[in-house]
Amino acid sequence: MTSSLRHLAMVWCLATTAVLSAGCAPGTPDGDSWRIDAQRAVSDASSAVQTAELALRQHDRGRVFDRYLQTVLVDSEEAVGKAGDTIGSKQPPRAERERYDAVTGQLDEAAGLVSIARIAVVDRETDRYDSLADRLESAAQALQRLDDDLQHPPRTSG
Repeated sequence: MTSSLRHLAMVWCLATTAVLSAGCAPGTPDGDSWRIDAQRAVSDASSAVQTAELALRQHDRGRVFDRYLQTVLVDSEEAVGKAGDTIGSKQPPRAERERYDAVTGQLDEAAGLVSIARIAVVDRETDRYDSLADRLESAAQALQRLDDDLQHPPRTSG
């Protein structure tokens, strides 16, 4: 291979690598697109938290078997985690950075709480179910407030 062909091949490889690696960098969506994605993630997490709460309350009333309760809690845990991962991997626009922190923080808290509930269910710590259901209810309400807040662009100070 001549030196000019080697040089051309090397330039082509470098250009291809630059193009491919540029495609891997996260893009910044506009504010409306990010809010829609954030609302979807918060809504999905809220539904999963509410499902976990309902299952715990129904178990307390004798309407849900232990195995089914475990399945519901595992599924809820996975759903909240997926919601958090989905929005957490999206680059927020500058105007949404503060709410990005609020969204990811609340989703992380909800995921942790559902995990705690799942652990209690697997360990059959039935005496904790009522208080965990209450905490899940509070987390779902907080997520609903956040979802409502995300319907509008952020308030600007000034």
